[in-house]
Amino acid sequence: MWDPETQTYAGGVVPSRDAAASIDDLLAENGGRLRIFGYGSLCWHPGSEGVLSLAGRKTQQGEEGRPMVTTAPGRAVGYRRCWAQRSADHRGTPSFNGIVCTLLSDGEVRKLQGGDPADGKHPVSSTEGLIYTVDPSLANRCLSELDFREKGGYARDVIDVVEDGTGETVRALLYRGTPDNPAFWRRALLDMPLAAAVMS
Repeated sequence: MWDPETQTYAGGVVPSRDAAASIDDLLAENGGRLRIFGYGSLCWHPGSEGVLSLAGRKTQQGEEGRPMVTTAPGRAVGYRRCWAQRSADHRGTPSFNGIVCTLLSDGEVRKLQGGDPADGKHPVSSTEGLIYTVDPSLANRCLSELDFREKGGYARDVIDVVEDGTGETVRALLYRGTPDNPAFWRRALLDMPLAAAVMS
């Protein structure tokens, strides 16, 4: 439930765009491991504590001697990074929101700009990021931590991403602010000088 005073989801409970079963399906596809696509701060600052901070640490071994959390460069094809999400908790306050990134599909961007969402005349976007793979023993803890971190209007979604090293397409969990969330700011997408002023 959205709390208008703090401008976050109450209790850090983030809604899912798909049925909750999609997370179960995602885990089942990956042998219980959780894949997450990070396209913004999860790339450069996953936190100094918590599950994702374990990425690459050789001292943290899971099943078969694998690291508990790994990362691989990857990309979301058909999605673009947009500065169109208001933030009262990461960059800003409830009385003066900052702006943070979200990931929108090409169709969502065209619709917001007044065009036809199905128009195939434009080039397909591609957003680079990191694909985290989390050991099954840490998957639920990781979901709880990310739900709390992304409580400022983001929702869970499951999308296809391409691993840069292998070219393999895999499904991954994505946290993104969609155009229908209470903190989405369409004007920032359409008025770049305003967005730049708020960001600075």
